[in-house]
Amino acid sequence: MPKVLIIGAGLSGLTSAFALKDSEYEVEILEARPRLGGRIFTKEVNSCQLELGATWFGPQHTSLMALINQLEIPFKTQENGSEAIYDFRPKGNLERFQIPNQGSSTFKFKSGSSSLINTLFQKQTGKVHFNEIVKSISYSDTFTVETEQNQFEADYLILTIPLQLIADTIEFEPGLPQSFQNLLSNTHTWMSDSIKFSVAFNSDFWKNDRYIGTLMSAQQIVQEMYDHSDKDREQNALVGFLNAGYSELSEENRKERLSNQLRDTFNQKAFDIKAYADVNWRNEAFIIHKQAKALIPHQNNGNPKLREGFFENCLYFSASETAGQTPGYMDGAVHRGMEVAELLLKKLG
Repeated sequence: MPKVLIIGAGLSGLTSAFALKDSEYEVEILEARPRLGGRIFTKEVNSCQLELGATWFGPQHTSLMALINQLEIPFKTQENGSEAIYDFRPKGNLERFQIPNQGSSTFKFKSGSSSLINTLFQKQTGKVHFNEIVKSISYSDTFTVETEQNQFEADYLILTIPLQLIADTIEFEPGLPQSFQNLLSNTHTWMSDSIKFSVAFNSDFWKNDRYIGTLMSAQQIVQEMYDHSDKDREQNALVGFLNAGYSELSEENRKERLSNQLRDTFNQKAFDIKAYADVNWRNEAFIIHKQAKALIPHQNNGNPKLREGFFENCLYFSASETAGQTPGYMDGAVHRGMEVAELLLKKLG
C-alpha cells in the first residue's frame, strides 16, 4: 500500500486526509504543534469561546461551503448591525456611519472555526504525529523526512505549511530549483501580519438599536472589531484585529490598552472582562520565521507555479496560498487540499 505523508494538520492537510480516507493509500500526518488547526484556533477561556484565527466565510467560498454542508457543520450569519463607529482619534473624533448593504451574507461557525478542524480529524483515518518539527526532506525513489526527533518514510509527500516557513526552515536533497525557492520566500503568509483578539464580558454594554459592535480605527489599538456574542452560550463578546504597532507589548498590556479604548468609546467607568486572549501571529511558532522579510499582503498568493509537482510529481505544495481559488483563506485551503488529493487518487488508476 503506497504511503502519503502530509506535513501540517491544518485545514488543507486534514482536507486531503479526509479526501483520501477510503483510498488505497496509507496516510500519516506530521504536525509541529501540540494541537490541530494551524491558523484556525478557537480557544476556550473561562467557558467562553474565543476565536483567534480564521473566522469568516461566505457563499462565494464554494469549496469550503461544499465541505461544510457535506460534514453537516452548523454555521450562522455574522451580524454587524446597521451602524459602525470610526475612531479617528487622536487626529479626529468618534463618528458613526451607516453600514452599506453588503449584498451577500458573511458566515461563521456556530461552535467556532475549530469545529471544522475537529470534525475533519474525526472523519479522516490517518495517524497524526504531534510535536514533529520537520528539518529536512530527501528523495530517492521514496521520501525520507527528518524531524527533530524521528525519521519518516513515504512514497508521496504533501507540504501544507506556510511557504515562507518552508523556504527558511526545511532543507531539500536534491535541492528545489532556485527560482522556486525564491518564489517560496516571496509568497506572503496570510495572517502573519495580524494580531487577532477576542474578549468576553458579563454584559453587552456596547449594544443599542442600531449598533452592535462594529468599529474601525487607524490610530488606536483596536483597528477592526465585530460582535462575537452567542445567545446559546450566553456569551457577550467582541472579536477583531489589533494595531500591529502594538506587537511588542505583552498580551496583558494589550488587554489593558484595549480595555481603556472600550471604556472611553462606550462611556463605561468599569466593566467585567470574563475572558480575554490574543495571538500575535507574526510571533506564533510555525507560521513564519522570525527573520523572514516582510511582504505585501497576498504577494504571489495563487501563483500557478506553486501548484507544480516535484520529484516525478510525488511532492505537492498545498498551503492555502497555493490555491487557484481564494488563496490565503479557508476556502483556498479546502480547494487546494481537495485538488491535491484528486491528483493522488488519479495515480491509483
